[in-house]
Amino acid sequence: MELTQIFQAIEETRFLKQLSTHTRLFFVGDAAPLTYIKNFFSNHQKIDQNYYYDLSTKTIVELNNVPDLNSYQAIVVVSLENEASLLFTVAQQLSTVVHPVILQLFADIFINLLCDRYLLQTASQDHQKPKKSYAILTTPRSGSTYLCDLLDSTAIAGHPSEHLRLATQELTRHCSFNYLKLLHNLMEYRTTSNSVFGTKLISHFLFELQRAKPEFEQIFQSIDQFILLIRKDKLAQAISLVLAQKTEVWHLHSDAKKNSYQSQLESIKIDDNLLNDVEQKVLFIEQQEDRLKKTLANYQIEPLIVIYEDIIDDAPGQINRILDFLNINKPAQYIMQINSGVKRMPSTISQKIICQYQERKSMVH
Repeated sequence: MELTQIFQAIEETRFLKQLSTHTRLFFVGDAAPLTYIKNFFSNHQKIDQNYYYDLSTKTIVELNNVPDLNSYQAIVVVSLENEASLLFTVAQQLSTVVHPVILQLFADIFINLLCDRYLLQTASQDHQKPKKSYAILTTPRSGSTYLCDLLDSTAIAGHPSEHLRLATQELTRHCSFNYLKLLHNLMEYRTTSNSVFGTKLISHFLFELQRAKPEFEQIFQSIDQFILLIRKDKLAQAISLVLAQKTEVWHLHSDAKKNSYQSQLESIKIDDNLLNDVEQKVLFIEQQEDRLKKTLANYQIEPLIVIYEDIIDDAPGQINRILDFLNINKPAQYIMQINSGVKRMPSTISQKIICQYQERKSMVH
């Protein structure tokens, strides 16, 4: 994968944007990623006060001669191939020199970002497990964001979110990134006050991690309990996925954006290509769900099965069912007031697609 594509995948987290709020950083590493970072910062900082130590033109030995090295906030090692090796080399070279903290761009700073911690510190190595941890396993467009919002709003069920997704996937595949270190840091720092951690694993991202790393089973050893979220109406789910990919709108968080989204939907042509796409997505979702069930069975895990349509019918009842499954105790005088910022998506075009899809199916049979 091209360097630009890797950084674009990471930017879904606004990583470099957040890092650019810090000044006087001493970057040391390979030319290509240093150039990308420098160009990004030049567009987001009035004055770039960082130092870029390019190892393609300078040697590690010359690091000792950099004036005022300790005046920088941090030394950040940058390598797409092997951060850990470069970190060791730089630390060894500077062992007799006064210097600021040495950090890895991805294994420290990126992990701190996702854990909502101060960026310029070493990420935890010896993690502390929460009292309870759980993961929601599901396929795309199953209503999982809505469910996570509801659970988060209880204030006692962790902050379930899609922590391990595209950025983690691409770093793992191409940059020897340790996603288990990220997961363990998340489990330590992204908990509610009662020490509960929740996360969400979407099938295709999960299986990419399985393909990239042999210690995949440690995800299932690290997390205590699992919830399998299923949407019964696979056709509606497939249509939702197709529309999201076409509009690049995955969720609506305000009513103000509904009109512009509706305009995008109206421009979509319902033809054989679109109906073929829907049919392929139905098959994809069914295969992914089946694979999730087989994976859980392989690890002898009995998940709680939650149906999306049941949440729509009775959200409080389903949330209480999940809290009971997780054995999460409610504080004295606790009153559950659940809510979600996710807005329902307009469904007029979905109904039209369903009608034409079913009509085509009936003609085939």
